[in-house]
Amino acid sequence: MKRKEVWDMYLFRLLRQTIDSEWKAIIFYLVNTAFLLLIFNLTFTGSLIVYPALISLTILAAYLTVKAVMMHSFLHSLDSAKHSKGYASYPETCKEALVFEVIEDIHGRYHDIIVAINDKLNGRNSMFSSFIHNMKTSLAVIELACVNPSQDALGDIALENEKLKRNLEQALNILRLDEFSNDYVPERVDLHSLVSTVINEKKRDFIYAGVYPKLHGDTAYVYTDKKWCAYILEQIIANAIKYTPPGKNIYMEITPDEKRTVLTIRDEGIGIGAEDMPRVFELFYTGKNGRDHKAATGIGLFMVKHIAKQLGIEVTLTSAIGEGTKVCLSFLSKL
Repeated sequence: MKRKEVWDMYLFRLLRQTIDSEWKAIIFYLVNTAFLLLIFNLTFTGSLIVYPALISLTILAAYLTVKAVMMHSFLHSLDSAKHSKGYASYPETCKEALVFEVIEDIHGRYHDIIVAINDKLNGRNSMFSSFIHNMKTSLAVIELACVNPSQDALGDIALENEKLKRNLEQALNILRLDEFSNDYVPERVDLHSLVSTVINEKKRDFIYAGVYPKLHGDTAYVYTDKKWCAYILEQIIANAIKYTPPGKNIYMEITPDEKRTVLTIRDEGIGIGAEDMPRVFELFYTGKNGRDHKAATGIGLFMVKHIAKQLGIEVTLTSAIGEGTKVCLSFLSKL
């Protein structure tokens, strides 16, 4: 199609859009003009109405031309607004200004949503890359152990198999986070029994690390989801084991109250520096300890904070270098 034909079509469309936008004003102007011409004709006998009619139509044409130019500017700005944020707009009226303000607000909101989705996607890609790398390492160890089978090799295979199970469970839990409400079953849970179960499941880790669990407190019932709460405890205890030197203890104490029951998990580990404390719950943040311990992923505490918020569990963490770390979980009591 030739440029002239395109331009003619655009002008025709612009004129139509201008008339559609200003039809009320045009009708009002024509009715008013007809009324004035009628008064002019009745007042001045025998006078012609051609001249005032031409003047009136000329004024209308000038008005439509101005409005068409304004419509062209508005449509151009609107087209720019559809494609990008921070566009240059030159509203001619208050309504146009409001339209661009709404579009800018929509752009801002969707931009924030897209950034959040991209961050989440990048985070997940990094997490699953880490899981896959860890599982490949475990598979390589198992493969080497199978080449030279022995009693020690069987122990290595069992250890790597546990690592594979933990990585797979971690990956599944991350996938379940988006549908947490569908996998959440609140119930009356014996917190003492649940902590004891988690300690027993971590028995091998305690033995290998040479660290000793100390559980204090009596039976206390809380209102929570048993499976997800156990996952939180596993993450906190796993961190405590990882950063506690051999021969030290990890203390767990349950303090019940009428409204809240507090579980305190305190280790005698290396502690966390003051500069790292504000960011310990951020995804992938490992801090100085993470750089010294290559197994750190910066996922555990993030998951703890995220899931605890969904469960209504208040989480606080205090720590100091050389003095260990204390994590307090405050549950809603169910007496």
